[in-house]
Amino acid sequence: MMLERRQWAFAGSSALVILGILLMFVWSWPGTPGAASHGWPEVIDVAGQERMPLAPYSAVYMDTARRTTPEALLDKDPPDFVELDSRSFNQGISPGVLWVAFALQELDARPRLLSLDNPLFDSVILFAQEESGQWQEVPRHQAVAWDQQRRPAWRHVFHIEADSPARRYLLRVETGQNLRFHAEIQTFEGHQAQATRFWLVQGGYHGIILALAVYNLFLLFSLRDASYAWYIAFILSTAGYFFFQRGVHLEFFPEWGSQTTQLLMFLCVALLSTFALQFSRRFLLMRRRDPDWDRWLRAALPLPLAGILLHVWLGTAGSVLFFSLVALAVIVLVVGASLRAYRLHNFRPALYLLLAWAAMVIGALLFVLGALGILPNNLITYYGFQLGSALETMMLSLALADRIRELQSQRKALARRGDQLERVTLLDDLTGLYNRRHLDRCLPELVARAHSLGSPLSVAVIDADNFKQVNDVHGHAVGDQVLIRMGQVMADSVRRGDMVCRYGGEEFVVLMPGADETMAREIAERLRRAVASQPHLVGEMSIGQTVSIGLATLQTGESADSLFLRADKALYEAKSGGKDRVVG
Repeated sequence: MMLERRQWAFAGSSALVILGILLMFVWSWPGTPGAASHGWPEVIDVAGQERMPLAPYSAVYMDTARRTTPEALLDKDPPDFVELDSRSFNQGISPGVLWVAFALQELDARPRLLSLDNPLFDSVILFAQEESGQWQEVPRHQAVAWDQQRRPAWRHVFHIEADSPARRYLLRVETGQNLRFHAEIQTFEGHQAQATRFWLVQGGYHGIILALAVYNLFLLFSLRDASYAWYIAFILSTAGYFFFQRGVHLEFFPEWGSQTTQLLMFLCVALLSTFALQFSRRFLLMRRRDPDWDRWLRAALPLPLAGILLHVWLGTAGSVLFFSLVALAVIVLVVGASLRAYRLHNFRPALYLLLAWAAMVIGALLFVLGALGILPNNLITYYGFQLGSALETMMLSLALADRIRELQSQRKALARRGDQLERVTLLDDLTGLYNRRHLDRCLPELVARAHSLGSPLSVAVIDADNFKQVNDVHGHAVGDQVLIRMGQVMADSVRRGDMVCRYGGEEFVVLMPGADETMAREIAERLRRAVASQPHLVGEMSIGQTVSIGLATLQTGESADSLFLRADKALYEAKSGGKDRVVG
């Protein structure tokens, strides 16, 4: 059974590794090229269109020489532009500059905007060919910023004037990262609708993250569990990644360049990877439950932060590849740890951890497939990665709550087991009465309480008369049955709150809190008569039994040992005086 569980966990981890590798290659693999075309793409008719994707009506050329002007690109040997068979651009991590060629029909009275959804490119320039054949840069769109000042839009958005004649355009995109983006030709109304949707999604996402962070911060201070600290750090660093990756910070700091933004993104990836490992280690109690797998997670902890130091040497493209491999390793380690915790250790909250990472991976897959044009580029695919992240943070919060319930349930079970074990250690194996260990612990406590409250306390020491003869004549098995019967009779004869203990052999002790000399004698006489009147039956033979009882009532300032010794001395007097009597 254990082998099957290990095989199942290994198979699950292997499947996730394969999925992650495929996802990484799909992410960086260039989009499906179309046929080469020496001519310019057909003219785009945007009349009546609020938003129109650019990719299906354009052609691209990867310029490894990194030429900076259309004249340098077109003058000598015109490049072979390639038409695309997708709704978005995805050239992978490619060396060189991407040129996008397209043509627009004469515009109507409404101006148009060319908008790119990726704000992280190093340089994006739009050129338009004038009637004279000269190429001119198209100005960027002027937008109203958060401080009510008009400045160039922080996204790559270009303004195409109304009533512009039919002309050709060249879009030059330069970056060291993945050449993946979606471009649209939009009216002002279409652009505003897209911007509104963008801010609603970003506000909703970051609002969810902030609310969960604050809520779990209260739980951290209440429960003092470090898992909540690692969880808060993880979700905030994940939100930080999307904050910079979507370019939200450029709304407030437009002067920050792409290099600064990419460094901040890599820093967030490094932090969220580190926090994910630490959260998983603490959440799954790996140091205690799974030390072998925990060593792998601890070994991976320096890798993400080392990537930040290597960023200067690796460059953007190298850093993208490095952090992709680090993220893949983190997912494999965390999911493997969760599988082992769930399958090998039956830790139910680990299932939430698996579901959370599954939501993240599925969201990323939708995002990539939408970027490649395999799935339509819509709200779900474009924001799939971010949506998966939001679902992951909520599931992780549920996982923490379930983990607390699980640990509390385990603690209660351990407490009940401890109580049961304690009761077993304090009970006599034969009679089921309290044993001498319990007597030695309780008598001093009762004496101290009686002195503190000024209440009476009495002790009766009881011995079965002539019990050796019962063992000699009838055997020890019958003697044991007689002792059991005596214990039951004595337990039934005392008051509620009195404690009957088997001291050893045929000796018993009764502790009577609140009983003075008169009441203690009444209880002892009732007990003596009850034992004598209920003989033990062995087959057709009846075995009668009597007891002798020594009584003592607590005196001012007396210790527990002194009280017990006086009761024991009174028992000796009862035995010497003829047995079957109470003395004290």
